[in-house]
Amino acid sequence: MDKVKLALIGTGRRGSGTYAPIINLLKDDLEFIAVCDADAESVERVAAQYGIPAYTETEKMLEEARPEACAIVITPSNNHIPGLLCSEHGVSYVTETPIDTDLEWADKMIESAKAHGTKIEVAENYYRVPTERIKRSLILEGVFGKILTAYNDFRGHGYHGVGLIRSYVGFENDAVRVKGFRRQFTVKEHVWRAGQSPRSNEDWQHGVIEFEDGAVGIFNFTGLSYGSPIRWHNSTKFYGEGGMCVGENAAILTENADARRPITITRRTHEVDGREVLTALVADTDPEVVWENPLRHYPLSDGQISVASEIMSIVNAVRNDTEPEYGPINGRKDREIDLAMSRSWSHDSEWVVLRDA
Repeated sequence: MDKVKLALIGTGRRGSGTYAPIINLLKDDLEFIAVCDADAESVERVAAQYGIPAYTETEKMLEEARPEACAIVITPSNNHIPGLLCSEHGVSYVTETPIDTDLEWADKMIESAKAHGTKIEVAENYYRVPTERIKRSLILEGVFGKILTAYNDFRGHGYHGVGLIRSYVGFENDAVRVKGFRRQFTVKEHVWRAGQSPRSNEDWQHGVIEFEDGAVGIFNFTGLSYGSPIRWHNSTKFYGEGGMCVGENAAILTENADARRPITITRRTHEVDGREVLTALVADTDPEVVWENPLRHYPLSDGQISVASEIMSIVNAVRNDTEPEYGPINGRKDREIDLAMSRSWSHDSEWVVLRDA
């Protein structure tokens, strides 16, 4: 199997701390050939760590290193700058979320990729977490029937939370209108996150999303998520015609339709290079529903699997000339709904219509 030559654009905290080590680990499938960042000190440090060339200009890197794919991990509002350059040079790329903060730039990125025959993947990682993968597998197998209502309770902000909701009601199930509500609260002053200033305020964001098949998404997010000791239980849930799931706890109707039967999910593991690695998640339905880790031959933690899956999505798209798993349209839809909630709460919570029902 041919290896794909991949370069990393962006050597900040997430680029150097999360992406670079995983890219370097996926040696059976790709060749890590270059890094690029406007910060000369940062990019030189990362390049030296992996023994590859460093560049401070994207176009020069594309012309000299000649990657087949790039991972763009920079400030999201600038994603279109290297993204458009990549497409113009015939290079496919995966970009950290959102695809871009501005939908007009996102559209130009999509149009450019189409014009130049390149691929775009969007690194939406929340639904790629293994425990979410098995839930989606259960949904796709029809275990719960049609999903009627899906909730995100500050499991992920904005487009992340929206993406999780859409993974439950169906990615092909377009949102038709959105309502948002926002409220500020005072809370007991506390250390929000290690190394951050103490916080005594909270920003709550709420949204209602109506989908074309009648399903409803409920979005809740607090600005104290991601670390506050007073907001620790972030979760998701969904309710279907024949069952439901709250967090990791799922249940369906019994065959007699007179009681519920919990679904038990078993974790199977094996060892790779001395590390315990997830093999598969197995639900005790009849028949069993199984999600197998496609990267089980690599020594990846559960958290790394989602990022590695994003990288491998663009690698496989380039290698096999197929479409990426998530793709730019899904990334754009997540951001469109995110912006619609914001627009709604800025206009007295009016409904924002996205398309005809």
